[in-house]
Amino acid sequence: MTIAVIHSRHTAGTESELSLSAATTLDGTTLATRVFTRAGTGDEHRRATALDAFEYVHEHAAGTANPTPVYVSDAGLRTELLAVAGSFTAINLVGAPRGRMPALLLAAANAMSEHVADLAAAAAAAAGPLPELVVATDASKCTRRRGVGVACVRADGVRRQKMVPDVGSVLVGELLAIELAVSSFRDRPLHVLTDSRAALACLGSGHPNRGEVARTVDRIHHLNLGGRVRFSWVRGHDGHPLNEAAHRLAVAARRGHEAQIAHEIRAAVADNIVAPLRAAA
Repeated sequence: MTIAVIHSRHTAGTESELSLSAATTLDGTTLATRVFTRAGTGDEHRRATALDAFEYVHEHAAGTANPTPVYVSDAGLRTELLAVAGSFTAINLVGAPRGRMPALLLAAANAMSEHVADLAAAAAAAAGPLPELVVATDASKCTRRRGVGVACVRADGVRRQKMVPDVGSVLVGELLAIELAVSSFRDRPLHVLTDSRAALACLGSGHPNRGEVARTVDRIHHLNLGGRVRFSWVRGHDGHPLNEAAHRLAVAARRGHEAQIAHEIRAAVADNIVAPLRAAA
């Protein structure tokens, strides 16, 4: 059976003022993601990209034998589509992600981050070399369930945050936060700050990493070919502005996911967290 998700975000406060939506489909064992963009970061722009993605998924579903279960992460648009669900007989809209849908949402989020990073890298290549960028990272995991919120933020308040389901280790979460930073800001030399000594140890040469830790470290090292990234430890919960912001963003990503808070509210919370950084920049 084919299943699909549509995930949306915007890039307000970054170099690329875009709204994005990604449609990720899983047809048996084949996973495919397509990203849709519109210039502008208003709700109407993000909704337009989500409708573009919905049209794409509907066209894909029309060729299947059974209705395709689809989850739309934008709560407002999801409610509107559910009200007219009878008009889309090829699609079965669901109110909450189930089964393998959380993994599809992660794939959609990663695709959008990569798209934005590629745009930034292209712009940087055209502009020439840029100075080193300082980025703090952190992860937040609930002790009672799997899954971790990860985040990174730089001094001017530009941020990335997401929820990664089915992660049972805080250490993996810290490494995933570092990977998020390294993959999100590929256009600049980076100085990544983390409060996890264990994560830094795993990134060191000769450390006996295993399982998901080893796979995540390998991805980080691959992204750092050429040595454009250096890593440093910063004491956590000690008043360091970037570390504190990264921690709060990671917690907000996890709690927002657990409580199924609407995307618009999550974005507003994140904006409030980084507001002091933006004001000081």
